[in-house]
Amino acid sequence: MPRKTNGFPFEVHRSPSTDDEGGVVLYATPQSNRTMEFDELDGYLILTNAVRKGELQRSFDAFLEECVKWISQGYRVQTPLGVFSPKLGMKRKVTNTREVRHNDVEFKSIDFRPSAKFTEEVKYRIAGYRYVQKADSTLLMVNDEFMEKALRKSIHAEGNYTTVSTFMFYSGLSKYAATKKLRQWCASDHPRLKQRRIGHSIIYELIEMDE
Repeated sequence: MPRKTNGFPFEVHRSPSTDDEGGVVLYATPQSNRTMEFDELDGYLILTNAVRKGELQRSFDAFLEECVKWISQGYRVQTPLGVFSPKLGMKRKVTNTREVRHNDVEFKSIDFRPSAKFTEEVKYRIAGYRYVQKADSTLLMVNDEFMEKALRKSIHAEGNYTTVSTFMFYSGLSKYAATKKLRQWCASDHPRLKQRRIGHSIIYELIEMDE
């Protein structure tokens, strides 16, 4: 049976728990090294949604300022993504409410509870699941044929360019290795790609691709 090439990529790990028969219980996690940086998301929206340069950053900065203001006053902030709420803790162990003083309380962190709509939207978009195993980036990078196919697929996915995240997806490389490989294609004697900045994002545009 051919290996699945699309869907939500996940890895399987061994847990410290065992089942009734002594077997090690496995658990699944999303594939590591898959992060969409904010700057890259900003650049992606410029290309795909006609968002003006820096608009996402300005909007987020304004939201962050207001969110911080209200959370620091004890409010929960409800958004389409979910609810952000302050989390408090005690600096010392106290068993009598009459002994609690204002300086016994401290801010711990911010809790986030995703909204039902946000969760359902993500669930709806998942087109199945794909089991991936961690690969050796060094071995992959010297496999010219595999790297060429990965570049073609990532270029096709985006149009006439690729990004580090997209190339990571098709090549299986770590973020460091994917960036290094793309830069090699830009700096060679016969460059395949040219690096360009769109907003806060860096894209790698196709110069020439053999048919």
